[in-house]
Amino acid sequence: MNSLKLLPVLLALLLGGYAQLALAWPAGANAVSTQPLGSDCEDLSDIPITYGMQYDLPGSGLPGPIRDIHDVWLSGGCVGCHNASNASNAGDLQLDDPQIGGLSLVNEASNRDPNALRVRPRNPEASLLYAQINCTPPPTEQFMPPPDGDVLVRIPRVLRAAVYDWIAQGARGFDEDGFPLSDVIFRDGHESQRFQRNVALGR
Repeated sequence: MNSLKLLPVLLALLLGGYAQLALAWPAGANAVSTQPLGSDCEDLSDIPITYGMQYDLPGSGLPGPIRDIHDVWLSGGCVGCHNASNASNAGDLQLDDPQIGGLSLVNEASNRDPNALRVRPRNPEASLLYAQINCTPPPTEQFMPPPDGDVLVRIPRVLRAAVYDWIAQGARGFDEDGFPLSDVIFRDGHESQRFQRNVALGR
């Protein structure tokens, strides 16, 4: 058979496979804006990049060095509000349990703005979480942590940089069944671009 006659068939198979993959991605992952969500972001480019960031590593936790994102929530005091007994008053975001925290962050839309993902893997600037902890978030969202009266409160810069690196490297984490939450397959080759992104954005 003429190879040209097979071309439409091959294209249909490829496109059909792509459509199936797209449908398999987490809800909301493809339906929202990829534009930066925050403004006036603080420059974190002087902080060394943390490579290989995971959401929750076996044996991590405080006291001890910050080894994963769950350690950030513990060290930064985030679990004081975002916990099982108060989640309904804290954006339905529970961070004290790493099994639940990752599921409610990665590729999950904000409960205030369905067009904003809390964490968009490999795109910190388009992630609401990063906008809330290190930038001025959109008008519909709050600073995190919330201001103390008129005083802006921030978790330490090194913790904010770790969150940036985790998102930029694919937001690696797993649900309670062991399935990866990120749709990035080959993650280890994707280093954080925090410094380069800040330069490109004129920060």
